[in-house]
Parts: sequence; structure tokens; C-alpha cells
Amino acid sequence: MRNPVSIDIPSLGAGAAIAVVGALVLLDSSGAVELSLGWMAVALTAALGVILVLSGLARQPEHDDD
Repeated sequence: MRNPVSIDIPSLGAGAAIAVVGALVLLDSSGAVELSLGWMAVALTAALGVILVLSGLARQPEHDDD
């Protein structure tokens, strides 16, 4: 019998966030969209926020059974 597949949600979310930021940089460098430094900073901050939130949600709660 096969072992069930375990999905690492923070890694999946981080990969998606980095892919979106990369797509924005690619579109900006090709001239398809015009992004200023301010909007790029917003996109990077949002990607970092997604990664941190998913990492926090994935933590297992510690039980203190004293």
C-alpha cells in the first residue's frame, strides 16, 4: 500500500508567490506593463506576507499538559 502524499503548504504558497513576482518582473522588463519601484515594493511585501502567514498557519500547536 502506498503512503499518503503530504503537501507542504508553506512551500507551495511560497513557490506560487515567487512565481507571481517573477511574472510581474518579466512583464515589466518586456514592456507589457509599466511598474514603478513603488508597485514592485508592494508586490514583494505582499509575497513576503503570504509566505509568513502560511508558515504561521502550518505550525503545529504546542501542547503543555502540566
